[in-house]
Amino acid sequence: MSPIWTLWGTALALLLVALAGLLWPLLRESIAQPEGRAGIEARLRSLYRAQRDELDRQSLPPADHRQAVDELQRRLLDDIDRAAATPQARAADGPWQKRAPAAVLSVLLPLAALGLYLQVGDPRAAATLAQAQPDTHAGKGIDADAMVARLAERLQQTPDDLEGWMVLARSREVQEDFPAAAQAYQRAADLAARQRAPAELQARLLADRADALASARGGALDGPVQAALDAALALHPDQPKALALAGTAAARRGDRDAARRHWQRLLPLLEPDSDIALRLQNDMAGLDGARATAPLPNGITGTVRVAAALQGKVQPGDTVFIVARSAAAGPAPLAVLRLPASALPADFVLDDRHAMSPTGPRLSQAVDLTIEARVSPSGTAQRQPGQPGSRALAVRAGSQGVALVIDTLGARPAP
Repeated sequence: MSPIWTLWGTALALLLVALAGLLWPLLRESIAQPEGRAGIEARLRSLYRAQRDELDRQSLPPADHRQAVDELQRRLLDDIDRAAATPQARAADGPWQKRAPAAVLSVLLPLAALGLYLQVGDPRAAATLAQAQPDTHAGKGIDADAMVARLAERLQQTPDDLEGWMVLARSREVQEDFPAAAQAYQRAADLAARQRAPAELQARLLADRADALASARGGALDGPVQAALDAALALHPDQPKALALAGTAAARRGDRDAARRHWQRLLPLLEPDSDIALRLQNDMAGLDGARATAPLPNGITGTVRVAAALQGKVQPGDTVFIVARSAAAGPAPLAVLRLPASALPADFVLDDRHAMSPTGPRLSQAVDLTIEARVSPSGTAQRQPGQPGSRALAVRAGSQGVALVIDTLGARPAP
């Protein structure tokens, strides 16, 4: 078969495929009605809420949680914009209204293709041509600021859109426009109260408003920030962000008892042995200041130092964790002390003030313990391969003069 016939056969096949794609939607008996803008937006918001609830149920670090929520909100804004551009559903066409365009297309499309080919084509050259032009696609960047501005304009027309105000507040935070974020959070909190939303959601919005206000005021936690925190905790006493900020505010004004009360309530809500839990435990220990040098009953005292062979492996900016565990209490630490590596060699005191949970097992109640030290260059509590550490020593509650020597890369088991 000559190349010309191959070319004509291919052209005819492509023409039939194009006609089939165009005529089938016109000739089929029913035409699906488009969902419409309102339905699409409602479905997008429902999907967003489900994904946001799933993120809230996960025990992610605050930075990772915030990044995941920001990405989710950016996708929601983008999808809502696309939904706004979707044409309204059209009424179903009658049978002749569908078949007339089909008949016109089936005649005009082949004639137009043939006329265009005869005008600009060359059959013999085309038969020998085997080179295709690659398609190119240029992505369009997303103008986040413009999307946020459009959302703000839309909320002026729909002021009762709670989900919209929440997205706007979060977006303003991402833009670091903290005064505007605080205002949006206030609108969302007021709307949630009027709509009788769950107390947990109302408390979270008030805590977010307090955080945005603090950022707008250069980190100050008094005045309107404290009022928002008090309101959040009155609605939901276990709101994590409100507890964390309220504890920090109390510590700054010198109310150690209130700070400890808020942080002790927060600690069981955090993942045990996580970095944020260890930081909080260390802040709680710091509330006692110089009194921490005197151990509580059954506390453990000792020294920690770096062996000469590993001096080059431990840097002043690293963090040292001293961890006590009990086989009877499971793998979670009973108590953890955090020290800067720059302080080594150092004396240490480990007792119930360093407990991972105020309601969990206590170091003072344990009999057989293991205690070890490990160094974290990143400042995170999770054990890492090749991490400088000491031998895990078997001790008893109340032991004095325990000597921990960081002399190995990777912790060794207790004897």
